[in-house]
Amino acid sequence: MLTCGCAAPRAEHRSHDGARTVAARQTDCPAPGRCAVSVTVHVWFDYICPFSLIARKLLAEAVAGRDVTCVWHPFETNPHCVEEAGEYPPGAWNRLVTPLAARYEVPLAGAPQNPLRRARLAFVGYQYALDCGAGQAYNDRLFTAYYYQWRDISDPVELTRLAADAGLDPGRFRDAVLSPRYTRRHLDALDHARDREAITSVPVISVAGERLDGFHGVPEPALLTKALDGAAG
Repeated sequence: MLTCGCAAPRAEHRSHDGARTVAARQTDCPAPGRCAVSVTVHVWFDYICPFSLIARKLLAEAVAGRDVTCVWHPFETNPHCVEEAGEYPPGAWNRLVTPLAARYEVPLAGAPQNPLRRARLAFVGYQYALDCGAGQAYNDRLFTAYYYQWRDISDPVELTRLAADAGLDPGRFRDAVLSPRYTRRHLDALDHARDREAITSVPVISVAGERLDGFHGVPEPALLTKALDGAAG
């Protein structure tokens, strides 16, 4: 989606499928057709996917200084697994994650101490964070907690502490993640991703409707920059 990109304040909103977006509010354009256009980037992610962490860093660098609207869509890689600690396949982290993280200068000491098979409760909390306009702060806090502090983002008590760190009211957050309302909203978002968008793995980055290829979904920075430049005209 391309729109006139005159400078305007940005505000956080939630889309119909439970995604988070930072969008410029509508303003009158003093020079139609001559100012830069705003580019929409859609990203599907999973907290427990280390490639989502790497893609976040590359995207943040690529969009810096640009008029870009980023929409973050939740996606569970393993929606039918029990929500408990598991383990990575032997050697998978060192063989796949460590080299890619080093290549793109994403500091990772190692795999999370107790890697999760899924993190549904964290995603249910994300839906509440979106309603509070704190989707970005919530995601930043959870990725940091899971990969750098090795905290259990599937535990309701731990998750509530992290939500408070992101500026959310602990009591209201706890009630929200245990409510059917936000669980249903998250499940609807999953259905939309799988059935309407044909998402089967993450990360997936789409720039102005064009999905970018990459190793385990992580596009080369040059490809990402080229796509953003092309979308901006």
